[in-house]
Amino acid sequence: MIYSDSRYASGKVLKAQDARTGEYVTTVYRNWPVIRSPFYNYTWIEGDRIDRIADLLLGNPSFWWKIMDLNPEYLNPFNIPVGATIRIPSV
Repeated sequence: MIYSDSRYASGKVLKAQDARTGEYVTTVYRNWPVIRSPFYNYTWIEGDRIDRIADLLLGNPSFWWKIMDLNPEYLNPFNIPVGATIRIPSV
């Protein structure tokens, strides 16, 4: 279920077949926003949480999705590997 306040609410829900297993999975196709604002890089360290980074660097923990939108290669904010370089939008 996708809630109206979800970052995927504006996306198109699709049913796709996994080529390896043949199983059907539900996925969301979303046009990622074009962000023209400058950003800087941050190196993820052990114990980091996306909401804490958003609070510290953007001033509000609920802005975690802005960081995730700027880093579409990471689908899950709980699985960002230690040592990864992520982009943080400039405020």
